[in-house]
Amino acid sequence: MEKVNYITQLNAVLEMFNNDNRIKQGHITLYLAFFHLWNRKFFKETLTINRELIMERAKIKSKTTYHNHLRDLDAWGYLKYYPSYHPSRGSKIKMTRACPKSGTTTGIQEVQILANFVPEPSQNLVSSYKHKTKENFNKQPKVIFNESEVALFFKKNNWPEIEALKFHAYIKSKKWKTDNWQMIAKIFAKNDFKLKEPKKTSPISGYVEKLRSDKHKDDGMPL
Repeated sequence: MEKVNYITQLNAVLEMFNNDNRIKQGHITLYLAFFHLWNRKFFKETLTINRELIMERAKIKSKTTYHNHLRDLDAWGYLKYYPSYHPSRGSKIKMTRACPKSGTTTGIQEVQILANFVPEPSQNLVSSYKHKTKENFNKQPKVIFNESEVALFFKKNNWPEIEALKFHAYIKSKKWKTDNWQMIAKIFAKNDFKLKEPKKTSPISGYVEKLRSDKHKDDGMPL
């Protein structure tokens, strides 16, 4: 006996339930209870069933409802029911290995077409939005100005052309990524065409400077 493909079997039966107007909620829960037992028994050809356990799993409280739904599933071909009228012997069922019959939308047959390949995923496992966000986060903006643009800007402001070349070379050497280079250029011109990087200070630098000033303070001076 060929192995049963869990996903193919369950998907096929659920699809047939959807297309079968006779199926009610009780039929579905009862079938799923049997299917759970079938899977636990490694898809044995026949199963000995415990009615009380199956009713509990199927959320069916009435024996009459249980037997009616079971006979329906048998009559409609979803399984084969072999009732036992012996008190010490349990009834048996044979689950039908399901796939849609050729040319029909309902009904099942005992030959299941097993999937011999792993289907390609129909969607990305990770949202493309996350990929784009991560990519944009790691991607640094490019320098969007060139030497000629800098020279033209300096010329419009009547600044020396040589300073434009120096400014462009300096920004390029520092690999600053900014689209606001005109503002930096204005600061450059205001400081007599000198650019100084800001001094790095520690969080306690101000406190240290205060201690130094207090050290030289005249103790006689009032606070």
